[in-house]
Amino acid sequence: MEQNLARLPNYTCIQTIERSRRRGPSRRFELSDTLRLEVALAGGKELFAWPGAQKFEERDLMEMVGGGTIGNGEFALHARTLFLTNVPRFTYAGEETCNGRRAVRYDFSVPRMRSGYRIRVPPNEGVVGYHGTFWADAETLDLMRLKIVVDDIPPNLPLAGASDTLEYRRVRIGEGDFLLPGSGELVMVDLAGNENRNRAQFSACRQYTGQSTLSFGEIPGEQPPVRQTPVSEIRLPPGLVFDLALNTEIDSATAAAGDPVSAVLTKSIRENKQVLVPKGAVFFGRLTRMERRGGPQPGIAVGLQFDLAEFGTSRVFFAANLDDMQNVLAPRGALMASAWRIEPGRRPGEGCFYVRTPRLRLARGHRTTWRTIPFTEQEKP
Repeated sequence: MEQNLARLPNYTCIQTIERSRRRGPSRRFELSDTLRLEVALAGGKELFAWPGAQKFEERDLMEMVGGGTIGNGEFALHARTLFLTNVPRFTYAGEETCNGRRAVRYDFSVPRMRSGYRIRVPPNEGVVGYHGTFWADAETLDLMRLKIVVDDIPPNLPLAGASDTLEYRRVRIGEGDFLLPGSGELVMVDLAGNENRNRAQFSACRQYTGQSTLSFGEIPGEQPPVRQTPVSEIRLPPGLVFDLALNTEIDSATAAAGDPVSAVLTKSIRENKQVLVPKGAVFFGRLTRMERRGGPQPGIAVGLQFDLAEFGTSRVFFAANLDDMQNVLAPRGALMASAWRIEPGRRPGEGCFYVRTPRLRLARGHRTTWRTIPFTEQEKP
């Protein structure tokens, strides 16, 4: 593993995370939402971005995602801590069968005083100790599975337990084959016995460099149109109202927060009779939420954010809130107006709405109305 990690190039994968929750160990897990992220290993760090974004972020992943159970480390950091440092203590535990193959097992432990494993349960956070096990193929010594279990939780964290299990596979990157995580399962249990579970899949892994054009393979759903190279930039003032027609079909059965979306301006945006953005301009954004809500009347909360438009050789920056939308369609027909509502976004510029249906489909051409708002310091281009 040390040899594998030492020669591993900078690379990136698509990480799709299904987040579920159950209230008590006797209940079933219910799917909450699905996230899709770009995750990269660069310079020994894990970096994240939304699919199709032009750069990776170094900001906190929880801030980026906007809430719910989320974690990093699965992509590379857990393995680097275990196999590239002298922190863990290993114990050989004999041979077992893993995934139908003969495997050698090792147990390990990391005390809290030497651990770098940090857990946050807002508003508190703290470093935890942990132990675990890994299994390697008895013939090739390839890592097959890695399991980490938290065992020393500081009293300021309202957490009863947590575990993270990773399944490894060989993946072709550039000119070599490398051992990388193919899937992972993170489970966190609170003091009341409620469990949050994240199941992650890694796909479309490939090498990249800072000077290369990034290509991450196919992402489920239709892709935005190819962007031109703008030469002029425009910033829209607050208070302008405009209508968009979706270019991208959104189906709750396949869509995930993070997926890119695009729309077309249905009528020119004007200020004092001057055309700022012409009809037909393409607006780019992404899904920010695809949250399933349970109960006797299940529903779906959807978040959309548009912040960039292009026409000709011009690029338009703006921040806007959702103002209105046409009636929403469920797979079997129109819903009553009382079955959906616009909700406040979790951040400025995020348009959110809730639909009381177990499945939602927004077809191409679905119209929404937006109103521009002032830029915050973080949003200024």
